[in-house]
Amino acid sequence: MPNSSLNQFGSVLTFAIELEKSLGSFYDNTTSKDNLAKYLDEMRKRSSSAIKRVKKIERSRRENVTEITLEPIEGLSKENYLLNLEDFRIEVINSNESIMVRYYAEAGPKLNVLESRRLFKQLHKEHNNLMKLE
Repeated sequence: MPNSSLNQFGSVLTFAIELEKSLGSFYDNTTSKDNLAKYLDEMRKRSSSAIKRVKKIERSRRENVTEITLEPIEGLSKENYLLNLEDFRIEVINSNESIMVRYYAEAGPKLNVLESRRLFKQLHKEHNNLMKLE
């Protein structure tokens, strides 16, 4: 796997965008699964929220790129935050959300731009506050 280390501001935000886009598509795909029929509205809401989060992260990256200093970021690797986008069981959906919560909690404090750090804290809270599916 080519450079799986998230060692700079841009790579951390780009990976967050990739995660959110993947999660949004995943939630779109859940709407056709019989075992999740009772969560149809919730899945649509989550998909829409993922799109909104992508836009926020992209805006943060654009607006804050001039403020970054090229300090290396250590301790983050993509392998630690891989989502399971093939399995549509409730346990997997809850696990994916736990991974997102952990990513924003661990990556946010490592960002050297205050506004982006605040955004990651907000995104952490959004994912953490989602209802746990049962």
